[in-house]
Amino acid sequence: MPAAYSNSQKASIAQFQALAQTDRATAARYLKSENWDEQRALNAYFSGGNANATPRSASGLKKIFEKYREDAKNSPETVGVEGTMQYLQDIGSDIEGLETLAVLEIVQAPAMGEMTLAGFVNGWSALNCDTLDKQRAHIQNLKQTLPSQPDTFSKIYTYTFQLAITGQQRAIPLEAAVAYWELLFTSPLSALKWSTPSSPFITWWIEFLNTVWKRSINKDIWGQTLKFAKLTLQDERLGFWSEESSWPSVIDEFVEWVKKEKRGEVAEQEASEEY
Repeated sequence: MPAAYSNSQKASIAQFQALAQTDRATAARYLKSENWDEQRALNAYFSGGNANATPRSASGLKKIFEKYREDAKNSPETVGVEGTMQYLQDIGSDIEGLETLAVLEIVQAPAMGEMTLAGFVNGWSALNCDTLDKQRAHIQNLKQTLPSQPDTFSKIYTYTFQLAITGQQRAIPLEAAVAYWELLFTSPLSALKWSTPSSPFITWWIEFLNTVWKRSINKDIWGQTLKFAKLTLQDERLGFWSEESSWPSVIDEFVEWVKKEKRGEVAEQEASEEY
């Protein structure tokens, strides 16, 4: 005999089915496991897919990929900039939004504006999103849940370095790095907004980079900046930092710059020593 559900539970099941494009029993099972919290249930559903594509899902994903492929003869396993931009629009991803970086991380895009068949099939299969409707639903769910998912944000942040470098470069041009940092640390979807009411760190960081550092950003700096940003939000007075710490020189210089230019701490210390 089918289980009896309340009106609110029935509405949750219907909503889950519409977003996940799945059957009623699956929707009810995930909702029950998350105590009828729709967001947690959807997140569990989308992140718990089979990592290996079934023949049916692989075939369906290949057809989607081929729809956006520009040059079937010369580049049968690649979608270029034009096709990628159209695909992102079709699944409801703002091309200039943080969710686009999330999509490109899912499909392991080799560069900004490019997708490969293997990355596309493996990425979406792992999330059980083998149709455009499921992919749209995943993006809509991601927009709601990403601000509360620091681990997912960290994955996106780390992968962005791969997207930002071009050709054989080993570092990101400063202008590009600043643009990505601004998006990653200020987007409404970000799980790490690098600012407090008294310490607008991301604004200071960009100002420092443009006026003092003026150099490209390598992989170590990129990775350490995320670690540094997390610590500054726990201790905005920067008490965790010391000259003996093994931070990249750009971060050491930034800390000294903040103390001197934004907080006057160095000047106060020098005046005290003179006195």
